Amino acid sequence: MNNEELKKQIDELHKELEKAQTLAPEERDLFGHLMSDMVLIAQGQNKTDAGRETLREKLEHKASDFDSSHPGLAGVIRQVLDALGKMGI
Repeated sequence: MNNEELKKQIDELHKELEKAQTLAPEERDLFGHLMSDMVLIAQGQNKTDAGRETLREKLEHKASDFDSSHPGLAGVIRQVLDALGKMGI
Protein backbone atom coordinates (compact mmCIF):
# COMPACT_ATOMS: atom_id res chain seq x y z
CA MET A 1 0.00 0.00 0.00
CA ASN A 2 1.32 3.44 -0.83
CA ASN A 3 0.91 6.88 0.69
CA GLU A 4 -1.92 7.82 -1.70
CA GLU A 5 -4.00 4.90 -0.49
CA LEU A 6 -3.36 5.91 3.12
CA LYS A 7 -4.46 9.45 2.28
CA LYS A 8 -7.68 8.02 0.84
CA GLN A 9 -8.29 6.09 4.07
CA ILE A 10 -7.62 9.26 6.10
CA ASP A 11 -10.22 11.10 3.98
CA GLU A 12 -12.74 8.33 4.72
CA LEU A 13 -11.98 8.62 8.43
CA HIS A 14 -12.54 12.38 8.26
CA LYS A 15 -15.94 11.84 6.59
CA GLU A 16 -16.97 9.35 9.27
CA LEU A 17 -15.91 11.75 12.01
CA GLU A 18 -18.11 14.44 10.48
CA LYS A 19 -21.08 12.05 10.59
CA ALA A 20 -20.44 11.08 14.23
CA GLN A 21 -22.22 14.04 15.79
CA THR A 22 -22.33 12.51 19.27
CA LEU A 23 -18.55 12.47 19.75
CA ALA A 24 -17.38 14.43 22.76
CA PRO A 25 -15.12 17.44 22.10
CA GLU A 26 -12.14 15.67 23.70
CA GLU A 27 -12.67 12.71 21.36
CA ARG A 28 -12.64 15.07 18.37
CA ASP A 29 -9.45 16.69 19.66
CA LEU A 30 -7.78 13.29 20.03
CA PHE A 31 -8.74 12.34 16.49
CA GLY A 32 -7.42 15.68 15.25
CA HIS A 33 -4.01 14.86 16.72
CA LEU A 34 -4.08 11.28 15.45
CA MET A 35 -5.04 12.41 11.96
CA SER A 36 -2.20 14.94 11.96
CA ASP A 37 0.20 12.11 12.76
CA MET A 38 -1.29 9.98 9.98
CA VAL A 39 -1.01 12.81 7.45
CA LEU A 40 2.69 13.19 8.31
CA ILE A 41 3.18 9.47 7.75
CA ALA A 42 1.27 9.63 4.45
CA GLN A 43 3.56 12.48 3.36
CA GLY A 44 6.57 10.28 4.05
CA GLN A 45 7.57 12.03 7.25
CA ASN A 46 7.67 8.90 9.37
CA LYS A 47 8.03 9.32 13.09
CA THR A 48 10.21 7.21 15.36
CA ASP A 49 9.15 3.63 16.02
CA ALA A 50 7.84 4.57 19.46
CA GLY A 51 5.65 7.29 17.95
CA ARG A 52 4.18 4.89 15.41
CA GLU A 53 3.41 2.33 18.10
CA THR A 54 1.62 4.97 20.12
CA LEU A 55 -0.45 5.96 17.09
CA ARG A 56 -1.38 2.34 16.39
CA GLU A 57 -2.26 1.66 20.02
CA LYS A 58 -4.49 4.72 20.22
CA LEU A 59 -6.25 3.84 16.98
CA GLU A 60 -6.78 0.23 18.07
CA HIS A 61 -8.19 1.40 21.41
CA LYS A 62 -10.58 3.86 19.71
CA ALA A 63 -11.76 1.23 17.23
CA SER A 64 -12.70 -1.02 20.16
CA ASP A 65 -14.38 1.85 21.99
CA PHE A 66 -16.57 2.69 18.99
CA ASP A 67 -17.64 -0.84 18.03
CA SER A 68 -21.13 -0.42 19.48
CA SER A 69 -21.68 3.35 19.45
CA HIS A 70 -20.17 4.21 16.05
CA PRO A 71 -19.65 0.99 14.05
CA GLY A 72 -18.97 2.85 10.80
CA LEU A 73 -16.25 4.89 12.43
CA ALA A 74 -14.75 1.78 14.05
CA GLY A 75 -14.64 0.09 10.64
CA VAL A 76 -12.86 3.00 9.00
CA ILE A 77 -10.35 3.14 11.86
CA ARG A 78 -9.61 -0.54 11.28
CA GLN A 79 -9.12 0.14 7.55
CA VAL A 80 -6.62 2.87 8.43
CA LEU A 81 -4.85 0.45 10.77
CA ASP A 82 -4.73 -2.12 7.97
CA ALA A 83 -3.30 0.48 5.59
CA LEU A 84 -0.64 1.43 8.13
CA GLY A 85 0.19 -2.23 8.67
CA LYS A 86 0.61 -2.84 4.94
CA MET A 87 3.03 0.07 4.86
CA GLY A 88 5.05 -1.55 7.65
CA ILE A 89 3.96 1.00 10.24
